[in-house]
Amino acid sequence: MENKKYPKSGFKKDPQALHRYVNNIRILTPQEWDQLKDVIPKEHHVTNFKILTITGLRYIEFLRLYDHPEWYNRKENLIHLPEEAQKKGKRTMKERTITPLPSMFEDTFKAFTQGPKPPQEATWNKNLQRWIQKVGIGPYGVSAKTTRKTIESWMYAAQVPTMDICERQGHDSLTSMRHYRRNTFSAREKGEIEAKLQEWGILRQKRGI
Repeated sequence: MENKKYPKSGFKKDPQALHRYVNNIRILTPQEWDQLKDVIPKEHHVTNFKILTITGLRYIEFLRLYDHPEWYNRKENLIHLPEEAQKKGKRTMKERTITPLPSMFEDTFKAFTQGPKPPQEATWNKNLQRWIQKVGIGPYGVSAKTTRKTIESWMYAAQVPTMDICERQGHDSLTSMRHYRRNTFSAREKGEIEAKLQEWGILRQKRGI
């Protein structure tokens, strides 16, 4: 039953990283995220990978964002997704706003909109699985959902308020508590997570005592 998602692939969970899976989706540490980013061969794919992680968008929302660049508000540096962006039957919110975003997000978004149209989800999944193996990580559970679940797990690890995470990601708190808060990171990894989220403007820098 555990391998039902990949019946023909033969992929198996890494027994040394069982705590890195949320609903059989692989969660990345900051170090793994950097390693994966660095082996992606084409710059426009790197841009896609960054945007998917930073925004936590569902892949269908990401594809629709490409077709609707007006959903990004450059002046306010935020993404506002209308109801048509999701079309998800069980969605909690009909529309939502994704903020905060990195101060230089406008440049990344410009590269995104000027680049080739992103591939369909099945192709993106295969790309991620191929790239992740180059850094020595098993491809089981690596998919378009990996970036979304990774950023949510990072925000929980950094103690971003649950309500803020839910509003940004577009689901109810019960769902978040069930699917994301179980993930664990070491003290070193939590420090790296905080640094990454501060770099992306999601977490305010902590003041020295």
